[in-house]
Amino acid sequence: MNAAKEKKKTRKKNPPSEFKKVLNVIRSMHTPLHIIEVELDVLLLQHYRMKRIGEHLRVIRNTVLGELYKNYLQMARTKKYYTLLKRYGWISCELTKTPDDARLLEKELTQLKEQLSELRDSHNVTFDFARKYGARLREKKFQLLDAVTVWSVCEMAWKTMEKIMFSDGEKPYFYKKSDLITFQGKQAERCIILKHNKKTNEFYVSYHGMNFPLKIKQNDLFITETLSHIRNYYMVNGTEIDRINVDRHLAGKPILPTYRIHNNRIVRKEIRGKIRYFVQITLEGNPVSKRKKDGSFRHTLGTGRIGGDIGTQSIGIVSKDQVFLKNLAERSSNTFETERKIVNIQRYLDRSRRTTNPKNYNVDGTIKKGKKEWIFSKKYKKAQKKLRNLHRKATESRKYAHNEDINRLRSVGDVLIIETMNIKGLQKKAKNDGKIEKTGKWKRRKRFGKSILRRSPGYFIQQAKYRFALTGGKVSEINTWTFKASQYDHMSNTTTKKQLSRRWHVLPDGTKIQRDLYSAFLLYCSDNEGQKPDPERCQIEFENFLLLYNECIQLIINNRKVVLNSGIKIS
Repeated sequence: MNAAKEKKKTRKKNPPSEFKKVLNVIRSMHTPLHIIEVELDVLLLQHYRMKRIGEHLRVIRNTVLGELYKNYLQMARTKKYYTLLKRYGWISCELTKTPDDARLLEKELTQLKEQLSELRDSHNVTFDFARKYGARLREKKFQLLDAVTVWSVCEMAWKTMEKIMFSDGEKPYFYKKSDLITFQGKQAERCIILKHNKKTNEFYVSYHGMNFPLKIKQNDLFITETLSHIRNYYMVNGTEIDRINVDRHLAGKPILPTYRIHNNRIVRKEIRGKIRYFVQITLEGNPVSKRKKDGSFRHTLGTGRIGGDIGTQSIGIVSKDQVFLKNLAERSSNTFETERKIVNIQRYLDRSRRTTNPKNYNVDGTIKKGKKEWIFSKKYKKAQKKLRNLHRKATESRKYAHNEDINRLRSVGDVLIIETMNIKGLQKKAKNDGKIEKTGKWKRRKRFGKSILRRSPGYFIQQAKYRFALTGGKVSEINTWTFKASQYDHMSNTTTKKQLSRRWHVLPDGTKIQRDLYSAFLLYCSDNEGQKPDPERCQIEFENFLLLYNECIQLIINNRKVVLNSGIKIS
């Protein structure tokens, strides 16, 4: 028996063939990925079973994360870890200064990395420990679960620990019972599998002995066309297309789309008080172009430069044919109404908590430290569900609004020029610099946290980069500190510092221009290197820009459109 075990351990896998090696290179380096989401039809009994599986996965994830965090704290208390980390930080800082002994420092840095890795191994703060610990929990207590989803939740726990150890994470978040965990598959042919019924010509998802049919809307051409590509390319002719792509790659030609399924995951969402299930299918290749009901393409692709000044709440755009200024993440007037409803419910929840739990608060209104018991009324729980649904609506509205704005930009041009933005830095509170001399009050530390929460400029920039690159365009980021778009004057060719509260730029001839749109114009007229505005290009393009600018401002005033932080007064 022992000999058989030793033989099993020493058994080696067959090396991959040359064909497989080239195919893996194509899939890892030359194949983009995209995700489609389709709702699933889940029966009541299946829902209860999925709920039970989800609860078991939540417990495993929290248990593994708690064990990892406990081991990490024990390691962090050791003198060796503190010494190594301090030395690592000092060398990393010195290397940024490009010293003469850079090679020696890099060599020492490599040795420190190895020592820190060995320390993590000795204290069981590794993914291998998390995976094995999760597998033991599954074998002993949670035998209903499969190995793949347990592996996935262990990976989720490890990513949380990585954020704490190597990034800006502070404390781990443990999932509550009300949180809906994701069922994550690792491969297309295991665990969560998309299948096609040839007799009925319908797709369904198979997971844990349960089959969930896909609920496809009647006029959803995008999902219908994508699923037909999965069937025709990947399920029927997958092997043949792989062979063709290997030949094309070796010949230096572009590869054909495969629509091969990378992996599947099942996501649960609470929508208007009901739990609904969706499958997210990760596919290789570019997504199909969206079409209208008549079959024509929904979005056009433009060419040319676009200058974009993206703020925390609004965006100003300047191109050859268009100038417009609008709020970010705004689809209609309902956006402001939803934000107001969220604020009112949050205030009600705070008042209710204070009324039902007076013992948990100090005299000055702050929450007492230590372990506390909270009592929540029925109306509080009902309002909490309403708030959760409003946040979901606001999130979806922001996403759709950003996508619509980016598609509009792509129809205007193919090169978007913007300034670099440190969104993380803007949302953090400022340092406490003491009190105001006149009033004796503490200086406000608030910055742009709420604005960024409601308008999501970082997500807009991320999606713009992705969508422009996907359609053959480009997003160029210009250094804010060297370009100085908000300070430059193209007529006098000088830079003057302006306070953030000044929303209008006055030219030497007395012309007043809205600050964000003028910055967008300067970005549009940047030089080829993207280091500074091109004065000659500014002089040539300014007359056309001024005509379009006046039309834009007049349209905002006539429509009584409120643009946040623009300085445009609506009478």
